[in-house]
Amino acid sequence: MASISRQNVTRSGASGRGGAVAAARAESAQAGIAMIEAGGNAIDAAVAAAFVAGVIEPMETTLAGTGFLLVNLPEGGGTHAVEFGPRGPAKAHAQMFEIDRSRALDRGLGVSVVVGDANIQGILAAGVPSTIPALIAALARFGKLSLAQVMAPAIRAAHDGFDADSYFALSALASLPALRKDPGTRKTFLVNGDPPVAAHSGTASYGPHPRIRQEALGRSLEIIAAKGAAAFQSGEIAKDLMATVRDLGGILSAEDLRAVSPQVTQPRRLSFRGFDIWAPSAPSGGLTELQMLTIWQALHPETPPLEDDARRLRGLAEVSWHAFADRYHWLGDPDFVAVPETGLLSKEYAATIAATIRKGEAPPRLGPDDGLPWEVFASRAVHDPWRYEGGGKKAPAWRPEGSTEPKAGTTHVSAMDGQGMAVTITHTAASMFGSQVVCERTGFLFDATMGWFNARPGAANSIAGGKRPLANMGPLLITRGGKSVAAIGAPGGRRIVNAMVQVALDITERGMDAAAAVQAPRIDASGSTLLASERLAAVAKELEPTCGKAALVPEQHQGFGYELARPVVVVRNGAGEISAATDPFVNGHAMSL
Repeated sequence: MASISRQNVTRSGASGRGGAVAAARAESAQAGIAMIEAGGNAIDAAVAAAFVAGVIEPMETTLAGTGFLLVNLPEGGGTHAVEFGPRGPAKAHAQMFEIDRSRALDRGLGVSVVVGDANIQGILAAGVPSTIPALIAALARFGKLSLAQVMAPAIRAAHDGFDADSYFALSALASLPALRKDPGTRKTFLVNGDPPVAAHSGTASYGPHPRIRQEALGRSLEIIAAKGAAAFQSGEIAKDLMATVRDLGGILSAEDLRAVSPQVTQPRRLSFRGFDIWAPSAPSGGLTELQMLTIWQALHPETPPLEDDARRLRGLAEVSWHAFADRYHWLGDPDFVAVPETGLLSKEYAATIAATIRKGEAPPRLGPDDGLPWEVFASRAVHDPWRYEGGGKKAPAWRPEGSTEPKAGTTHVSAMDGQGMAVTITHTAASMFGSQVVCERTGFLFDATMGWFNARPGAANSIAGGKRPLANMGPLLITRGGKSVAAIGAPGGRRIVNAMVQVALDITERGMDAAAAVQAPRIDASGSTLLASERLAAVAKELEPTCGKAALVPEQHQGFGYELARPVVVVRNGAGEISAATDPFVNGHAMSL
């Protein structure tokens, strides 16, 4: 393990020249920094941290889940993506869930609530797990250390356990009925059927937090460390996973698992004020983030507003509402449906939206009685980006009855080494504790990929076998002249998108380091109500005529919420100093050498 005496360690920010790692938990950051100390690079660090996160953050993610990885290589090696986003099993179909018409809302979901919450709870919610094959593929392509060395911290974490702190206990309490229902989750994450809670919150005066040990998962990780991804995809672990799926009546198949083949691809690139901003190409938050930045650049082509005044925040909110109206209507898996990707990112299209904002036209923001935006805009197109797509393509007609919106359940790792390699990884269980089903044979928690889909037929994002749902994950890399500037990402559901755009602006336009960027007050305009940091209360009041009354987020008390997402950031300045930071109001950790 890393020598703490040589490191800068803090929950708010850290800086150095030898490398830096920022992650949601201290154990993840420690695992990453230990890899750099052992002679590894940023990919070794990020993959080690991601493996640990998959063990100690079951309320957020799982190693039987999905995600996205971006890496920028030093010395002109280019920027690459390893995309392992969510995908439905081959047997999935648009009518597989029965719509529950007795409920309008359910724990952050849209109107497409299904009977028994089967799209987010239980084995039918599980998608095709690809995190382990992707992390191993990334390590083999870009890393320096052995798989066994990089996985060792995660194996120790599984056997030794992690502290069931107050955040874990509250997360377990929020999912308690489902965790009690499944024998695997009940045995793994609860104590006699209840959330594990230490006396008086586990303070030093009253004793330590209970520890969550995952012996079966530890044994599975040992096998994978020795035999590679094949053990997970087609070997003994795969057979045990499939046995559990069959026992529970799931549709995930051995063929689905064997077919996972992570590819190193070219990510999307946006030229922005002298920087290059890179995002995943697969269905994710990336396209919307780049669309927002494109509109922002069209709105302020020369000198953007730098102070958090009414002009800047109104512009950010309206850019978001326009982009999200497009997102809710047009986006889906381009392998299955037509998506106007070129049109959405065209300068001409951005200019038309920027012009409407300058004229003071009302943004596509719904009122309190108008319905939910992911429901309304799934059926109604506000704009026509197909006019800018080229090739005479015609817009498809989407007429769904409604749309779903998955809950939070995501983690992130950002890393950079002294040579300038930068890595950003977001990976997820798709919902809190995934599908709330643990395979007792292997210790793996199944994810809830099916919750990302619109559960009703007729939408761009409706279910189909082998289709990729529209995820909210949106990690970004920022480079300049091919050199790494920043690796950023966040958990936080759909609010990831607004957070990533604002952090990117803080770094590129306002010249902030990692700590300043995560500490800057943020807003979110992905839904009908504008959310704003309590530090922006006075400005939010000025915005009411256009943006409506804002819901103020009391950041000091938001350690258990995702209202403004939770950025995880590493930044390298022109002098070669690397700074790392996580949102100061949550339980993140940054470490550097």
